[in-house]
Amino acid sequence: MALTAYKDMTEEELRIRQEEIIGSGSEDELHDLRCFLFRESVRLTTKEQAIDDKYERFETERRQFRDEMRDLNRQMERDRWQLRQETELFDKRLEVLKSGFDQLAADKKRLEQDRMMLEAEREVVERARLGSGEFLFRGVSDSWTLRKRYRDLIKIFHPDNAGGDHEIIQMINQEYEELADAYGA
Repeated sequence: MALTAYKDMTEEELRIRQEEIIGSGSEDELHDLRCFLFRESVRLTTKEQAIDDKYERFETERRQFRDEMRDLNRQMERDRWQLRQETELFDKRLEVLKSGFDQLAADKKRLEQDRMMLEAEREVVERARLGSGEFLFRGVSDSWTLRKRYRDLIKIFHPDNAGGDHEIIQMINQEYEELADAYGA
């Protein structure tokens, strides 16, 4: 029987045929059976080795995949942590900017008020310069009130003070002298 005939048999048929050949087979049949079994053994060993190689490659790829997934998860956690840190920093910077803008708005408002007060003071000073000192001593009716008003005006407009002015002091002194002569002080 040819070697290819053994390949077409089922396992049960092959087992029965092997027992017949071993029990009452010729030398040629025994030799053919041995060759078939050897080739089958080599084929199965080769297939088993191929399967083992594939299994090893599969396990290697699985370990690599697991390691890559672990590395990716670590990287993702680091990225999340960094994103949280950057978000917190952004929020803090935004708060600083907001408070800075609020402070700027408050400073602008205060500056505008100061400017308005300065304009009002300049207007008063300008009126005092344009007009005579009568404006400063309006409502004075006797020498005692005149001296009191004079002292108050000198304290306010003395050149050593922040709002003081030498010209206004000269005007105050001139008006005081004129009124002092009029009230006999």
